[in-house]
Amino acid sequence: MQMFLSVGKFATVGFWILPLLALFGVFESPWNFNLLWIGILIFFAHLGELVVIQGKLRMHDRDTAKDGMMVILAGFFHWLPIIRQQPTDQA
Repeated sequence: MQMFLSVGKFATVGFWILPLLALFGVFESPWNFNLLWIGILIFFAHLGELVVIQGKLRMHDRDTAKDGMMVILAGFFHWLPIIRQQPTDQA
């Protein structure tokens, strides 16, 4: 399972290269536009995912800016292993 999550995280982070290249006009006309819109849709999906999962990250003391950025970049490949751990004791 760990291998699946690692490969998924690298693939998802690697995906973000495509919208960045499309932003600079590297691809031809229809691909440029489509990759930008796919990147925007995935960004907002991951942003919504961050809003939903923020409370669970807080329970595990992982609600830092770094973890928020990783959820936006890699999605559930980042937060799934965190959520599977036992939460830290809150005094």
